Amino acid sequence: MRDRPTGRIGSLDGLRGVAAAVVVVHHAFLSIPTLSDGNYRRDVPDWASWMVYSPAHLVWAGSEAVFVFFVLSGFVLTLPALRRSQDWIAYYPSRLVRLYLPVVASIALALVFFFLVPRQDQPHQSFWINRHAEPFTLHGLVNDLTLLAPTLVNSPLWSLTWEVLFSLLLPLFVSIAAVTRRWWWVTAIVAVLLSALGEYEHAKWLMYLPMFLLGSALAAGWERLPDVPTLLGWVLLVVSLLGITVKWWLPTTAWWSPVLPAIILASAGTIVVLAGRWLPAERFLLGAVPRELGRLSFSLYLVHEPITVSVANLLPRALPSWLVLVAIPIGLGVAYVFSRLVELPAHRLAKHIAKSLSSRPPVPQAV
Repeated sequence: MRDRPTGRIGSLDGLRGVAAAVVVVHHAFLSIPTLSDGNYRRDVPDWASWMVYSPAHLVWAGSEAVFVFFVLSGFVLTLPALRRSQDWIAYYPSRLVRLYLPVVASIALALVFFFLVPRQDQPHQSFWINRHAEPFTLHGLVNDLTLLAPTLVNSPLWSLTWEVLFSLLLPLFVSIAAVTRRWWWVTAIVAVLLSALGEYEHAKWLMYLPMFLLGSALAAGWERLPDVPTLLGWVLLVVSLLGITVKWWLPTTAWWSPVLPAIILASAGTIVVLAGRWLPAERFLLGAVPRELGRLSFSLYLVHEPITVSVANLLPRALPSWLVLVAIPIGLGVAYVFSRLVELPAHRLAKHIAKSLSSRPPVPQAV
């Protein structure tokens, strides 16, 4: 379960599930007007400030959870390619089917919610919910289906744009990881610094692609990384959880603000390492709940946001906080059905395509 050379590192599936849960809570909290104002750096009452401007923001640090996703993607796609030769002819169609079929299905589901529950800009709703009150256009639909410029019909699709781009560039990332395998930690540092520079320069490609490179660097150095001692692991866990939320409890107008993105990404990378190399984290992430969330994570990520927005538009004005209790269970239920009817069949089809296109001879079975 910990690390099978030809399989998966199970605890990383659990980490993916926890990150998906944080994104779901993030969007549920954004539907509450006070918390939405705080997330967009507006003034909030004193009673709510501790949920926004403190390490407690960890439970709904949605953007930071997506950064963990990016590092994980870089890691889990690079590691198998480093351990065995990759059949790129089979990889590309398989990977694109694996990503695009669930995306298209999620857009169809989002459009059902979009037309059944009109999205209206109303004074009592949160700023985030009101942002979704945009008209449907064919141009926007094309941008959603191609992932070139996803609209707010299903806003989490923005991250899939970068997932697809990384998937197309994977041979380059694997080559960098292979060439710099002995100095993987240098590649990791360079990736963190480049990402921070990208945020400083407001260059999204320079900000996001190095996050995948950090995952590739960790994959290159994975065999060289020792298991983390128990006590050191607890220290690193506390430091990384504080670091990944640092922009919420440190002033961002001070001289150190350009350093904060580097701290956040380095913390995300540390969390990935702890998930696979620190026994207490592995035990937790291999538990039933994190593993089940991990199994549903992609489906949950794709379907939950249109549900949250629709429920927010349906709930009475006086009950915005009830959305957390209503939308999250509905999202989990829809994600379970979506994973059964869409994601798993897409995964099987992708594997079948890869197998049919693979030029590698079959491996003889042991007697």
